[in-house]
Amino acid sequence: MAALLEGFRTIFAGEYPRLLLSGLGVTLAVSLCALGVSVVVGTLLGVVRVFRVPVLGVLGNIYVEVVRGIPLIVLLSVVYYGLPALGLTLDGFPAAVIALGLYSAAYTSEIVRGGLNSVPLGQLEAARSLGLSRGLSLRFVVLPQAWRVALPALGNEFISLILGSSLASAVTLQELFAQGKYITGVTYRQFEVYAVLAVVYFLLTFILTRLIRLLERRVSRGEVVASRRVI
Repeated sequence: MAALLEGFRTIFAGEYPRLLLSGLGVTLAVSLCALGVSVVVGTLLGVVRVFRVPVLGVLGNIYVEVVRGIPLIVLLSVVYYGLPALGLTLDGFPAAVIALGLYSAAYTSEIVRGGLNSVPLGQLEAARSLGLSRGLSLRFVVLPQAWRVALPALGNEFISLILGSSLASAVTLQELFAQGKYITGVTYRQFEVYAVLAVVYFLLTFILTRLIRLLERRVSRGEVVASRRVI
């Protein structure tokens, strides 16, 4: 027990806490940027698949099936190590953002598709009857309702992105897990370092889960207020 306590003291001494905080910042940054890519690409994929846009709908289905059948670590390696063969070289951060975002977009597409299918077709028809174009009807009437339905699943996808970002160390990104591996290599305190990492990841996802649930309650409360006003 004394050796274990000494190991934890070693980790929380010197520059190691700063390295962990730096890695945590990189983890949050890459996860947020990847979430942006995932939401944009996933929404577009969900729309073209639900409304069966010619050619694009078929390509969207193929993209989703292919990406969901590829391990994330393979996609990261393709983007970081494979693209230079085509003349495109990316640093670790943009490579991780693109790979994580495109990987997550396949799952976000399914989430958006479910949200769109939950919106009654009459909503789109009513918007069109008021003079809105198909694009405006989708943007201002259908998608906001779909997003409210999809919010819980999107929150879970963001948490999955944060956990998946630990694989970004494979493309030399110095995120939280990579910093932990560095500290392990210097101190030889494997158990203590990975225990600290586990706690940090747990606290991060726990806090985000509570924030997402709070957002869900506020959105639900807003729907109730809006429905009462209509009545």
